[in-house]
Amino acid sequence: MGAYEGKARGRCEGTVLEGRAGLAVALALGAAALAFMALEWFLLPDQVVVQFGISGEHYGPKAVVVLITAALGVGGAAWLGVSRAKTGLLLSAVGSGLALVTLAINLVLF
Repeated sequence: MGAYEGKARGRCEGTVLEGRAGLAVALALGAAALAFMALEWFLLPDQVVVQFGISGEHYGPKAVVVLITAALGVGGAAWLGVSRAKTGLLLSAVGSGLALVTLAINLVLF
């Protein structure tokens, strides 16, 4: 058979971007996450819209929102930089995407 005989592998397992390319992407994603963190801190109001429900808007404190998006973005970039794991790339992309959506919702819609 093949090299994967007897092994069950998920789609998120394995490594990506080996060598210097992986380090460059990890540094770029980390810098983007830090830039989004700064934008969120200076542009968002003290109470941030974080979810919508049947009863209307729900607000959360800015510090918590900034901390969560920064932790996802920078943590994922660090994970990618150290291990080249697909999960690190995904977490960093989710953190930056979440920061972008939070900025868009709070600055454009409200």
